[in-house]
Amino acid sequence: MRNNSFDLIRHVAALLVLVSHHFALSGLQEPGISGYNSLGGIAVIAFFSISGLLITHSFLNARGLTDYLGKRVARIFPALIVCAFLMTFVAGALFAEGYVTSTAALIDFLRISLFGRASIEPVTDGFIFSESFNGSLWTLKIEFAFYLLVAVVLSLHRRATAAGALLALFCVATYVLGNGPATALTQKLAVYGCAGIAFFAGSLLAFYKQLLGDRRRLAIMLLACVGGTLLATGTQMAGVVVTLCICLATLSVGLLYVDRTIRGRFDLSYGIYLYAFPVQQLVINKTSLTFVPSMMLSALIVIVLAIASWHWVERPALRWAHRRNKARINETATPS
Repeated sequence: MRNNSFDLIRHVAALLVLVSHHFALSGLQEPGISGYNSLGGIAVIAFFSISGLLITHSFLNARGLTDYLGKRVARIFPALIVCAFLMTFVAGALFAEGYVTSTAALIDFLRISLFGRASIEPVTDGFIFSESFNGSLWTLKIEFAFYLLVAVVLSLHRRATAAGALLALFCVATYVLGNGPATALTQKLAVYGCAGIAFFAGSLLAFYKQLLGDRRRLAIMLLACVGGTLLATGTQMAGVVVTLCICLATLSVGLLYVDRTIRGRFDLSYGIYLYAFPVQQLVINKTSLTFVPSMMLSALIVIVLAIASWHWVERPALRWAHRRNKARINETATPS
């Protein structure tokens, strides 16, 4: 599982989300696959597929539930809390007069830190897209819910059939929601369903090491996914079939190509994910730059923030979780 390019793919996917959102935040149509999803949505599917594989692998190899959950909390919350602080108390102070001295700032900070809606109206008032200051954060609560679901279900039945049952459930739900009466709620749930398909398809594959290590089978799976995507796009089965194809293609590429540049050295993808949307909101709406220059400036600022987040928040938090777990194991192993 170590010989892969998943870190590289996550960085590429994070930047693709940035590019896709720059269209939407500028009031333009996002690029993507017609009849299926936007470029950003496709990148999110890639994220969830890798997450499903690696998180399930982490659970299966964890020393216990506390070890597993401790690592998940350390990976998600410290960087999210810092981002929420910067969004409310720093951006709020700079771009919304009187906001940070009100109770609304504290409430917004706590809400965003706990996966709540990232709408800060005093900042986004008058923006092209004014509904949210950080619309990307919706995926975090879904992903963390999947982490917990993996822990619960695999604790009860530590077999591939458990992950397969969840995958089947999300496939059926996504098909029904995607082809039933179109309402805001059903469309939202269908998006969540696609994320579930990607995550639990990856989770299911975590049980099949023989397949994951066979390059010939991976290449065949990749080609089949390309064909399946072409055939299913624009049909009633697109939500299920194309999502599965993108998921399996992502994992195939990640396992067929071994990256030796980024792998294991750093991971800026989460920081890019956290900061891209609010930085783009500010650059697009608070400067007079045209589309491409504003996107380039946004990317530069976001990468700087992601580097800072990785070195000063994310990596220290993960190291702390590792040391804490190691100390707990040593205490348990030491005879009284």
